[in-house]
Amino acid sequence: MPPPAGYTITPSNQQPTRSANDTVEFRRNYGANEFVNALYALDHGFSGQGVTVGVIDDGVNTSLSAFTGQIDTSLSKDFGYITTGGVRTKRNELGSVDVSTHGTPVAAIIAARRDGDGTMGYAPDARIAVLRVDDYNTDTGEKMLTHAYEAMGFAADHGIKVLNMSLVSGGDPNFGTALTNYATKAKGLVVQSAGNGGPTASGGNPADYSVVNGTNADSIIFVVASNGALLTSQFGLASYSNQAGSMMLRTLTAPGTNVTTLVDGSVGNFGGTSSAAPVVAGIAADILSKWPQLTGQQAGSILLNTARDIGAPGPDPVYGMGMVDAERALSPISPTLSNGMTQSSIDTSVMVVPGPFNMTQMQAVLSNVTVLDSYGRDYAGSVAGMVIKPQVTDGHWLRRRVNQMAPGGGTSFALGGLSGSFGFATEQFAGRPGDVRSFVTNGRVDYIAGGYGVRASWNGSDDLQSDVMGLAPFADGVLAYVPQAGNSFGVDRYLGDGSKVGVTVAFGRYAGSSANAATLNWSKGHTEVRASLIDEQGTLMGMPTGSGALRLGRGATTAMVEAHRTFELADDWTIEGYGSLGITRLKIDSVSLVTGSTPILSSRLGIQASAPLFGGMASFGIAQPLTVEAGAARLTYGNGYDLASQSLTYATTDASLAGQRRLMLTTGFARGGPRSSFRLGVGQYVGNGSVRALGSYAFRF
Repeated sequence: MPPPAGYTITPSNQQPTRSANDTVEFRRNYGANEFVNALYALDHGFSGQGVTVGVIDDGVNTSLSAFTGQIDTSLSKDFGYITTGGVRTKRNELGSVDVSTHGTPVAAIIAARRDGDGTMGYAPDARIAVLRVDDYNTDTGEKMLTHAYEAMGFAADHGIKVLNMSLVSGGDPNFGTALTNYATKAKGLVVQSAGNGGPTASGGNPADYSVVNGTNADSIIFVVASNGALLTSQFGLASYSNQAGSMMLRTLTAPGTNVTTLVDGSVGNFGGTSSAAPVVAGIAADILSKWPQLTGQQAGSILLNTARDIGAPGPDPVYGMGMVDAERALSPISPTLSNGMTQSSIDTSVMVVPGPFNMTQMQAVLSNVTVLDSYGRDYAGSVAGMVIKPQVTDGHWLRRRVNQMAPGGGTSFALGGLSGSFGFATEQFAGRPGDVRSFVTNGRVDYIAGGYGVRASWNGSDDLQSDVMGLAPFADGVLAYVPQAGNSFGVDRYLGDGSKVGVTVAFGRYAGSSANAATLNWSKGHTEVRASLIDEQGTLMGMPTGSGALRLGRGATTAMVEAHRTFELADDWTIEGYGSLGITRLKIDSVSLVTGSTPILSSRLGIQASAPLFGGMASFGIAQPLTVEAGAARLTYGNGYDLASQSLTYATTDASLAGQRRLMLTTGFARGGPRSSFRLGVGQYVGNGSVRALGSYAFRF
């Protein structure tokens, strides 16, 4: 069969050197290493350091340079006997060149050290506990592996978290008893070869499947062998390998051939499910080297749940859970961000920073955060890339200009003290000639009588200044902060000195957010002063704030004062100016890393000149859009991991939100007649030179 997707391995002679760890020594086992993404572990500092793996086998030739400093003698033991001349005596030797032909390459696959010579293991900084279990008869040359159960008991008593057993018992119930004891005492992991009886052996199961039960299943992984490690043209289960069978949820696949160090110190091929099992054991050691707080059972669960699916989709009776994969096993699984009180998934977290704010310091703080995954593994890294600016800094700019462009028109009426106006647009549906529909886009009604005025507006636009076809910033302060609050109701009192006082309530909803504002206003002649209290839910200054653990608040409350002044000059020129100051308080989301804030000071100002020109009306202006002058968000985030308490440590840091001052130049021209109209607007930001332009022409038959 052809190789599964993702297993097209680049030949070694065509693969450029990828890192300092991609050495000649590493490439001696290139094929097998590539199939399990072994280079990822080395490149990310996972090499088995601090972990001892027990090798239950026929011993290890510890004199080889591959094992210099790699043998944990305090946890190594010879359980076997030697028979010479018919006399059976207890042996005390961890291995020999004559007998340890199997255990030596197994141990080397796991932990042969990196010394630039020979080969290296999948966990080259791990240590080996040699648990020699063979009885050897020098008279006959017979070797019997009869003490595995004693070795498992020793491992249970001494807390060895990972055992490699590249041998089978044939379903001996003593093995099941020993496995249960090991699971109970050590919560460790036995990585066992599935057996080399072929796909129909044991009824299509691993050789020792019958000893697995509800009390010990979490402590064993069976390993079947693939034949793809030598880059053959076919990929599949090796012809000699037992299958996963009924143990498919506890079975992994690994390369059945590894180039490793043999008992005599030479480099050669070592094959079988005996070769596949130590691949898995080595990667288990890599996991535990970084996260010693995990049990061997947890390391096994990680390996099973991160295997790369091969064969039939999902767990299957041939490959089990799939090919062991170092990169997937060592990468975070469902990581979460925490503020010390709650945890939220990184996958659903994003911080949207509105245009008036600066996000540089926020990104700097979030560039070094510690998170936990679903297994309690700590990872340090950056989530700064999840802090973003919206592509359109004025969230309602697009909606405003679409309304300006829509074909249609408006109508108005006046009846005594009652007056009003409505705008409408038309749409023609593609492919349906004649299907033209009109709908109302906005409206306003005013009633004045007895010194009082009542006004109501629906989807209203800027009342203070022409917005140059939606390209200029709002002059109306409420709309500048919460442009979704386009509906309003107000009551005014006209005083004898020509002034007017009033109160306005504005409100609106947009894309799941809502905003409400109450404004007290005073005006006389061409001067108007306003004081507003603005409340918004789901947005900050009119923009969404993100989601999950990075949400920049769930809304805000702003107190604002503003002033607007119009000057009539000679030659029909009109100059309008406005400015405002606001103080904003964030509404903190309990799940967010943003756990507080200082008051946020913001400002805005603008000036615009208008005059008749070429039979129409032209305007020229300069504006500073809403900008944050001062204020900071308080971030509480994981900044480390305390192994003793097995919990995150936290830091609290204030990140400035003060934005960069921006200036915008605007130019507009409008000319209309009974049957046609032409409008043009241009806006340009001075800092980056970006330009917005919009033109429309309408003709009525």
